[in-house]
Parts: sequence; structure tokens; C-alpha cells
Amino acid sequence: MKKNLIIMTGCPGSGKSCLAGGICSRFPELELISYDSIKESYFDRYGFDNAVEKTRLNNKSLKEFYRILDGRMEKGKSILIEYPFCRKHADTLKELAEQHGYSMVTVLLTGNMRSLYLRGLRRDDNDQRHPGHLLNRYHRGQPVLKEDWIQAMSFDEYVRMCREKDYDIRLGKTIAVDVTDVSSVDIEKICSEIETAL
Repeated sequence: MKKNLIIMTGCPGSGKSCLAGGICSRFPELELISYDSIKESYFDRYGFDNAVEKTRLNNKSLKEFYRILDGRMEKGKSILIEYPFCRKHADTLKELAEQHGYSMVTVLLTGNMRSLYLRGLRRDDNDQRHPGHLLNRYHRGQPVLKEDWIQAMSFDEYVRMCREKDYDIRLGKTIAVDVTDVSSVDIEKICSEIETAL
């Protein structure tokens, strides 16, 4: 794999991190860059006291994500990025790929919206989920108050958010994967399609 960018996107709760790990196992030359991991490191480093500060921190971590991606592309690395990339990210990703001469493949995770919504709720209820995603005030090591928690969105709000953000960005060759039942997803088939596309 030479100068290839694999973009894994889909609605929150679609299983991107899990499937990205499986693809990277199949292609060990891929470097995985997770925007969420960068956000989490910023949550821990800086903390935030309200939704406005959190948004500012999210914007700062997005700039850092693009800086890291640009640096890896400058070195000609094969890269997989995973996040709910949506319409607002598409132009910058396309510009970076064109600037560095990268081929793109989008792995677009789709499925039954209620199934994805419920999976997202289970993920947020997991101890492995970084609390910064779920709070409007967070400082590493400090106690969390009841009023700091963000109320989980309803199913209707989730559907509306997904439609408004539009995760169907389709940069380069697009491989659509139905993840309604993530346990039945054939990673080998996805990897074969990636290999063919590249």
C-alpha cells in the first residue's frame, strides 16, 4: 500500500473503532489516526468547564488532527482515519489527499438507525468510554457532579443529527458496509474490497 488514505465513517454507534482495528490487523503497514483519541488527550490535558469551552477544545483538537494527518502524509505513510467524519470535514480531507497525491477509499458504515442508536447508548454506558464525551464539565481527576452529565439524546434527535451532519461523504472509492449486526460483518471481505480499490 502506497500513499493511500482509508476514511472510515458512519453515524455514531456504528462500530468504527472496532472495524478499524480489524482492518489495521489485516494491513499492518496502515497507520491508524483516531480523531477521538486526540480529543480525549485534549480533554485530559486542558479540561473544560462548560459547553462553550468544550466546543473550543473540540475545534482545537480538530486542527491538531489535521496537522498530524498532514505530517504523516508528508512522509508518505499509508493511513486509516476513523471518526464520524461528515460533510463539514469532506473538503479538508479531499484537499489534503490531493495536495499529497493520495488515493482515497471511504468505508461507509450504514445500518438500521435504531440499532445504531442503541449501540451508541451501550457504548456511552461502558466504563471504557472517555467521560469527556459525556460531560459539559470535565477535569481529569476531579469529581463529576450530577449536573455535569449531558442528557442522552432521544432517538428522534439522533436521527435528526445524523441527517443534518450527513456522514455519507464518499471520498474516492466507497465501500458501504451494513453494520446493523456488527458481529456478522465480514472483515476479510471488506479488506479484499479495499485491496481491489487500491
